[in-house]
This record gives sequence, structure tokens and C-alpha cells, in this order.
Amino acid sequence: MPDDGVTIDADQIEHGEEGGIDRRSRLALGLILVLLLLLCAVTTIVDVWIRTPPANRAFIVRNLECLQCHTELIPDMTKAYVHQPFLKQRCTTCHTTHGREVVQKTVTGPSERWQRLSTLLEWLPLRLAYQIGAGPATRVETSGTTKTTTSPVTREKGPTSTLVMSEQELCWMCHGNLGPSKNMAFQHAPFARGYCTSCHNPHASNYRALIKVDERQLCVTCHPIGRELNRANTHPPAANLWCLTCHNPHASDYKGILVTDQRSLCFTCHPTVASLSNKAVQHAPFANGDCTGCHEPHGSDFTKLLIDSQPSLCYRCHPTIRDDFLQPSHHPVGTVIGCADCHDPHASDYGFLIKGAGNSFCYRCHKVAIQHTYDVSKHRNLACWDCHTPHGSPFKPLLKKANPQVCLDCHGWIDHPNTHPYTPNYYDRVKNGPLTCTSTCHGPHGTTLNFMLRNFAYPFDGRCIQCHTDVGKTY
Repeated sequence: MPDDGVTIDADQIEHGEEGGIDRRSRLALGLILVLLLLLCAVTTIVDVWIRTPPANRAFIVRNLECLQCHTELIPDMTKAYVHQPFLKQRCTTCHTTHGREVVQKTVTGPSERWQRLSTLLEWLPLRLAYQIGAGPATRVETSGTTKTTTSPVTREKGPTSTLVMSEQELCWMCHGNLGPSKNMAFQHAPFARGYCTSCHNPHASNYRALIKVDERQLCVTCHPIGRELNRANTHPPAANLWCLTCHNPHASDYKGILVTDQRSLCFTCHPTVASLSNKAVQHAPFANGDCTGCHEPHGSDFTKLLIDSQPSLCYRCHPTIRDDFLQPSHHPVGTVIGCADCHDPHASDYGFLIKGAGNSFCYRCHKVAIQHTYDVSKHRNLACWDCHTPHGSPFKPLLKKANPQVCLDCHGWIDHPNTHPYTPNYYDRVKNGPLTCTSTCHGPHGTTLNFMLRNFAYPFDGRCIQCHTDVGKTY
């Protein structure tokens, strides 16, 4: 074959063929990778589109720029209570942007590369699909600390984001209905200082009113009442941590930020006590609605949630009564009975808040020994307290005056000019003590004999010889 001056090297042919194969292999591999990426993107779009409610999808697309970094907020959309601005508005409604625009950003490390790639694969295709499915969307202008541009640039995190205004002002924009609470006399400290997010989550929560934790746990984080709840008796609302049953979480016109005045609030759960408000005589704390003047609202070591035991509690307002019970003769208050055994602590139809009328009230304890003879005696029209004092006396048994003076107030000397001597100056040999009207001769509460004599009816002499057994002796 004639030589045309062209020499073909076998090695070049071999290398050329190999180079072509390498290029085709790389191209094929690249296509495979692109197809895999597209498959992942499509799968992600379909998965998210099917499993994510429309409102959530719109939220993600609308705030995609923020959610690329704040992905922890995405699950909040599935919580039981979602804040409306968080659900329907852009993040920048409440927050300032905190990014800056740069021409190039260097991504270092496999972890960061993968995070950015997975975010792009997951949400950017979704954004495109959402725009196609829901119609044209408004283009979001990107803004930074130095300029605003629509040119394709890379965004990197810059200065810290802040609220567009103070927390309190921001909340008031939508919750202006709470404005009147600012003028109330008693305010919850976080509310008064504008610390709304101390109790509420600004985005979403699983608890009503967007509070951060269950209300039964939220209050005790700042108000430890464990010591009160460990007492012998606990108030059910406090024991169950139903704080909002009694307290307003923001502000109130009533002390303790109660939802209403004490009297009305307590009557809500204690209707039997509420009915006492129609009684003629009312205890001052009850009439004034000062329930906590006597009762603990959370827990107490004393029955009925009292702030102290009886009678010590009563002595706080009635100190002079304490002196009566220090007298030689007194009712066994504080040992056998309590003040509330005779007096109703709330209200009564009878004076001094006693629980009954007339002598029948005393008969509740003294019926067997007294009533059957007293009601048929000459004294039956007298009230017990005409002769006795109800608390304590220096004269036994609880007499208002010494015997026989207490008798002489009705049975004066002039009524019996030739009467038998009966003063403590004389000695009663039967009773081995001073001779009085009732020591041996008469029973003040009545007897079965005439003239209320104790042992022998008049005119039988037996009553005399009880003492005068020595015949002929001058007395």
C-alpha cells in the first residue's frame, strides 16, 4: 500500500477507545445518579404530599427559607393546638430575618453537605410541586443586612434573629381583648411584666391555650405548694392541681387573682354553706366573704381545713372568751367539746350563732339529768342562762353569782321574813360545806316533791332531821 505520510500508532487507537469507554461510563453513571436523585425527590414529594395536611404543606412552602435551618419546628404543625400566626402567616410576621446574601458559600464536612442536600431534596421539589398544583405563588424577596436582590445567590446564617417588636407589644396585636386585665388590681407577675412566653409556647403545644406543659404542672414550677399538699387535709382543687378552677392566670380584681370574690367562689362547690347566707345572724368573716380568715385554701393539718385548732382559732378574734374558760367552773371546751358544738361558725337563726333555741339547746347535752324535772318545775319559764353563764364562772356550777345570791335576785329576803338561815356563814352538815339554798334542801332544776325539795315533801319533818338529829339542841 502506498505511503501517504500518515502513521497510525496502535497504542493511540487503544487509548482512544479506552477514553471513549471511560467517558460513556461516566456519563451513564451520571445519568443513573440524576435518575436516582429525581426518584428520591419524586418519592419525597409524593410521601410528604400524601401524609402532610394541606395547611401544613402550605406552611412548609411558605416558610421554607426559615425551615431549612429550623427543621425542629416542622413537627409542631401536628400538635393539638397550633398558634394561628404560626399556622397561617410567615415567620417574618413576628421575627426579623437573620441572614445575609453572599455570592459563594463554602460547604465543609460531609455532615453539613448531607444536611443541605437532604433539605434541598426534601423541600425544594415540594415547593415547585406546590406551586404547580396550587397555582402561581408570590415570589418571596430575599433580604439581608446589606442589600435586597432577586439574583440567584446563596444565603448563609448571619446575625441573631429578634422579634419585630417587644414580646408584650407583639402579643397585644392579636390579643387586645386582654387589655382590660392590665387595669385590674391584682396581676400575675409574668402577665404584668409581659413575659407571655413564660407560660405559653408561641408556635404550638399539646396543651390548651398553648401553655408549655400541662396546667397542673405549669403552676407548681413557680408556686411550690407541696408542703401544703402534704398536710393531713387537702382541698380537692389543690390536691388535683386544678389551679385555674380558683385562680385567673392573668389578672383579677380579687386578691390572690381569684376568678371571683371568695364568698361566691366557695359557694360554687359548697352549696350547703351558701344556703346559710339567708340566716338572721351571720358570723362576721362569713358575712364579709373572708373564707380564708378561718380556712386554708390548699391544705391544713386541722379538720375542715381550718388554719388552727379549736378553740385557739376562735380566740384569735374573741380573746376575752379565753379568760372565761380559765375560770374555776367552765364548760370543757378544748378537751371534751369545741366552740362549734354550740355555735355555728357561719350563720344561725339564733343569737350568738347558737345552734338551737331556748333551753332545748342546753338539753342536747343535759337532757337526762335536768329536762324531765325542770320542765314541770316552778323554774320552767326561766332560761338556763338566767342563772348560768355559758362559758365560765368563778361560781359553781357556772352560776352568774354566788349561791344563795343568785337565788335572792328572785327570792328576796322580804318574801320570807321568818325563813330558815341560808348563807355561806352557816354550815351544812349533810353536804359538809356552806349552807345554801341548794346544798341539801332545794333542787334548782326541779324535783318530784313540792317546793322543789330534794328529799322530803313539806310539811313532813324528814327534811329537818337530816340536819337536826340531836333533839333539844339549839341551833
